[in-house]
Amino acid sequence: MNKIKLLVLLSASLFLTNCSDLMNDNLDPDSVIEENVFKTVENAERVVLGGYSAIPTNSNIYAQALLTDELKYGPKNNGQGKEVHSWTFTSGTAEFAGVWYGAYGSISNANKFLLNFDNIPAITNDDISKKNQLKGEALALRAFNHFLLVRSFSPKYSPAALGVPYVVTDDIFAQPSRPTMQETYAAIMADADAAYPLLPDTNPNNKFRFTKGAIRAMQAYVALEMNNFDAAITYADQALAINSYLANSLGTVQGTWTDANKDELYFYQANFPGSASAAPGALFTTTAISSGGLVYWNPSVTLYNTFAAGDFRRTRYFSGNTLNFNTFIVNKYPGVSGNYGINNVKLFRVADMYLVKAEAYARKAAPDLVASYNAYLAVRTARNAGASIGFSSQTDAVDRILEERWREFAWEGSRLFDLKRNGKLITRQGVDIYPLNPIPTLTDINRYTYPIPTSETNANPNIQQNPGYGN
Repeated sequence: MNKIKLLVLLSASLFLTNCSDLMNDNLDPDSVIEENVFKTVENAERVVLGGYSAIPTNSNIYAQALLTDELKYGPKNNGQGKEVHSWTFTSGTAEFAGVWYGAYGSISNANKFLLNFDNIPAITNDDISKKNQLKGEALALRAFNHFLLVRSFSPKYSPAALGVPYVVTDDIFAQPSRPTMQETYAAIMADADAAYPLLPDTNPNNKFRFTKGAIRAMQAYVALEMNNFDAAITYADQALAINSYLANSLGTVQGTWTDANKDELYFYQANFPGSASAAPGALFTTTAISSGGLVYWNPSVTLYNTFAAGDFRRTRYFSGNTLNFNTFIVNKYPGVSGNYGINNVKLFRVADMYLVKAEAYARKAAPDLVASYNAYLAVRTARNAGASIGFSSQTDAVDRILEERWREFAWEGSRLFDLKRNGKLITRQGVDIYPLNPIPTLTDINRYTYPIPTSETNANPNIQQNPGYGN
């Protein structure tokens, strides 16, 4: 069982190890067992790298885009995703299972390494240093994936509400129950804190691996979700002390999304042909329109209309004829010739930290609307987003920050989390309203939390299903 499982995990990591020159020809894939894998630091590193490749970025992006107001039903759609988009999904819907099993698969890689850490021989200073850094990366991966899971499969933060199983073993027969959200979040923060001192501040050449900057960026979001606004600001400032660069020209904004410019990034998932989450651009359109692509999902017209004409993001994010929005495509992940839609997925970048600070300052019991506005303005100025005016109230601030987040992080797997965190409803307008189920607003709060997959609840009688989805 362990041999089969680890084979799968290692094969998932091959695209990363090739790119990082970490292949070890002495590792025979036909005889992989744990004892052999963890005989060297190099082999153990491959397991951690496999955890990065297993992060379910495509599943997260797709599920959130379908569920929220980021898309409109495309003219060539043959039923792709309509169950989620029409808000009629069940616990058997595949889009959510991809998030659940993908995240726990990545966690399994992290746990494999952590459980075998003491057995990995490291004699040279370089090996000792690398081994400790890998421990930090594994802890960070475990925290990151559990954070994705709890935001997806638990409600808006409430300490006593059901969290998600925080898995720290590798017992494939375990049947864990659900702890509270407070317990889940405490475990996330504990792993992140333990990872932090083991990681480099930043690594310009390997931003697809966790660093101190990426950990602090994640912790800023964790604190924001927990309504710990002072901590969110502190963590964001610590990340910004490491990197505060914002892409501030058409060329640098374009380059961020073609992967030519990584200066604004703390952490991304490296995507290459053949990887599990390789082509985020192909989630909505089969290929470029000029090449005869089928448009399954158009970008939201309402979203497009919120961008100023000169906004650098509008030029990058959309493509098509504005006289016919049925030809419009999501062009945030353009890929390269011959590999349509294959781009790195940006998980944390500098814009995140400015907008986390803006929201945190605005939502404090005693809002600091000036500090909030200055953080918000930093992103808008860098993106050439047009004229801005100061916030008039806490409500005005939160509403405008959320709209800016909608623009900035469209189709990045953030929109549902942003709305749920702030108690806002998903509303589609005008031509964006789904014609086969023309309800403009999702009022069922249970639907803002994903169902635990049926296959999981059938296999584990101890795990409780979320409200509204049956047993």
